[in-house]
Amino acid sequence: MKNLSRRDFLKLGSAALLAASLPRLEFAQASTPKPAPLIYHGSTRQRYVALTYDDCYLLKRLQDLEILLDAFPEFKITLFPVGVAIENLNRQDRGIWNRFHDKGHEIGYHSWDHKNFGGLSTQFVMDDYARWLDALSNALGFQPLVRFARPTFGSLSPGFDALCRAEGLVSTMWSTGWGGALADGLRAAQRSKNGDIVLMHIRTEDYETSREAYPWMRENGWGAVTLSKLYDDLLIDEHHLNDCEGDLGTSLTRTCME
Repeated sequence: MKNLSRRDFLKLGSAALLAASLPRLEFAQASTPKPAPLIYHGSTRQRYVALTYDDCYLLKRLQDLEILLDAFPEFKITLFPVGVAIENLNRQDRGIWNRFHDKGHEIGYHSWDHKNFGGLSTQFVMDDYARWLDALSNALGFQPLVRFARPTFGSLSPGFDALCRAEGLVSTMWSTGWGGALADGLRAAQRSKNGDIVLMHIRTEDYETSREAYPWMRENGWGAVTLSKLYDDLLIDEHHLNDCEGDLGTSLTRTCME
């Protein structure tokens, strides 16, 4: 055999080490869990938006929104209250969460007290969700089916993703926002596109925008749907389905797509 130089020997050694490491790398990649479903918007074929309201600290503004929605019964929304707000508002107005639920609106997870999950452990996030779900279940008198979770500050941390995978939740972001001053909110509303997920909060400015935008939406043929409806229609479009064989109103994540 030809004598090997020291450089050739080192090259061969490095190649052998790399080759030996490849099966382990492939195994690590194969065992990496698939991320939880993540949505920013719905189907662009649908002339509706998903109106979502975060935090929900202010009882008066949530009551005002309830009255407004009663005048637009065809509009359905999704609330993302924090756990402390669920408890506080239920003490002040027992039954407020039941009323929204019973009228066909949806409630999603948004943390216990609005901590930023970035850098926090998976166990912390799991415990946070359990505490939040307990508060909502106690307020409603039963444990609801929760399908959607919105990370605080939009932080899609590993712990948050692990929670969504474990609990079958869809990570929910947004494609537009109608918050801020009334003129800005209305301008954003009028620029919205089919299937947008709209970010707002339960506060005075966003309630005033809603009060002005809802009539404009109705007059211009826009609908407002829950995230379950938006997500189901998105999956139907993406997977070229004709229909969902599951019960009406049940998310495709637990029926057609299983």
